[in-house]
Amino acid sequence: MGQGSATGGAYTARKEGEMSPLPAAYLKPKTLVVKDSFANPVVGDLDAYVTAVAGPNATTATYVSTKSGDAGTDFDGVVPTGVPDFTRNVVITVTHGSAVVALSGVITGTRHGKTVTEAWSVTAGTTSKTFTGLKAFDAVTKVTVVAATNAAADTVKIGTGNKFGLSRLASSSKVIAELEDGSAPTVGVIVAGSTTSTADRFGTYAPNSTPNGALDFDIWYLTDQPYFHLSGT
Repeated sequence: MGQGSATGGAYTARKEGEMSPLPAAYLKPKTLVVKDSFANPVVGDLDAYVTAVAGPNATTATYVSTKSGDAGTDFDGVVPTGVPDFTRNVVITVTHGSAVVALSGVITGTRHGKTVTEAWSVTAGTTSKTFTGLKAFDAVTKVTVVAATNAAADTVKIGTGNKFGLSRLASSSKVIAELEDGSAPTVGVIVAGSTTSTADRFGTYAPNSTPNGALDFDIWYLTDQPYFHLSGT
């Protein structure tokens, strides 16, 4: 026997076996509390991907993970696959005996199955310059190093930082709760997700304590798009 449903005061006939449409109120985004856990993350490793290499001479050098299949020089660090223990940001360190020659490039990787890129650069001058990425990568597949002039005297290292990528879109920077080895610590920092090109689309978390391979971190935060990771970029 046929069934029906009320929609906006009207009654719509349905065939046997059809499901009733959900009321519109149930289809609106809900603000939920999300818990992410990071069990024993190691400390950021400044040459996890690429150990000390010379800067290029007025050209572009390309470094690739051993899993990427892209053309370039393979990562030679302790994480040659480009896949860190947890989703993390990238840190690039450039040193020089007297004054760093300016470098730039692009970091390419993935997050929730989508391609993510982040432009990086260091300016000239002083003996050491560091770029600390704002985006977190599930995997880093390629990093380019571009020199407008001869930067062969530069030494470049590419590795991981201590900012972790969140599993859902963080709608605000508010920390609902946080635990470090089961106890309340000095609160870490959440950076909310953003569509700004230089920001992480989902958001990042940096604990107050430096990860050391022994500490466990649990963080609770807000999201109003709990399923965004399934289709977001």
